[in-house]
Amino acid sequence: MKVFHWIILLASVYHVTSRNSRRRSRSMCAVHPRLQDKWHFLEQRRSFVKIRARHFIYKNGGIQTIKFRCVKSMENIYLLRKRNYNGTDSGILCLGFSYIADHPRAEYFVTRLMGEGDGTHLMSPVVVPKKTKLSIHTMCDMQRRPQPDPVMFTTHAFIRRSLPGCKFPRDIQGRWNYTYQHAKKIEIWSRNSTLHLMNGKRVKFHCDKKDGGIFVLRAHKYVDSNTDAIMCAEFSAMPDNDPYYRFKVSRHNSGRLLDNQLKSVPSTKPIYIQVDCDWIGSPARPEFLYP
Repeated sequence: MKVFHWIILLASVYHVTSRNSRRRSRSMCAVHPRLQDKWHFLEQRRSFVKIRARHFIYKNGGIQTIKFRCVKSMENIYLLRKRNYNGTDSGILCLGFSYIADHPRAEYFVTRLMGEGDGTHLMSPVVVPKKTKLSIHTMCDMQRRPQPDPVMFTTHAFIRRSLPGCKFPRDIQGRWNYTYQHAKKIEIWSRNSTLHLMNGKRVKFHCDKKDGGIFVLRAHKYVDSNTDAIMCAEFSAMPDNDPYYRFKVSRHNSGRLLDNQLKSVPSTKPIYIQVDCDWIGSPARPEFLYP
């Protein structure tokens, strides 16, 4: 085999190997979809954490924001890292989540599975050198070893899911023509929306949940007194030079109601965007808003 062909072969093998390595590294953390939401700490009202598929974003009021990347997971235990947290050193954090069914306000109990970090909050990371090898078995205190008494940092906390309710951005508020074939127009205001159909009927929604650019529009008692309907919609501004449309509306849910636009849910059911919006990443053919 010619040298040139050897070079091509080795380059191809390296490309495939590195790509598979990156895929393996990305797959080492899998955050459960039910955890992916905005969570508030019961004992610290100004603190919350947004949990995404690969990231945990902690905010302490307007004082501190730390965006961790989840690097390892094992069942309900997550090992997080913030690169360049202190100079070139990383900040790491290990948390365990336990679902609780009998608490009047909280949904999960979170345990800090490591010692004192750079601060006293549950989410305060431990500073380690940049090249430290990260492993749940070596970094996380799986046995919950006794801590010095008194403990001067938070070791556990109750968290509750962000309550229903959200606001639509100002730039999409107003009365719009809508390309959905059975719609006459749609009105979108601060916290609610009304879809006007060609047959004269109206479907009234309220903004139930928001995650990034995805909004859950919920119609109370759409099917019957015990059954609502939802639509998971993402509004994207069209280019300024588009001669017709102002916003693209991508739907992120399956459904069997209203030409498969809406999905039925029990009236008492809280919405989990990463679970109920089951087409995230593969939306149906989009519709458009125009003046």
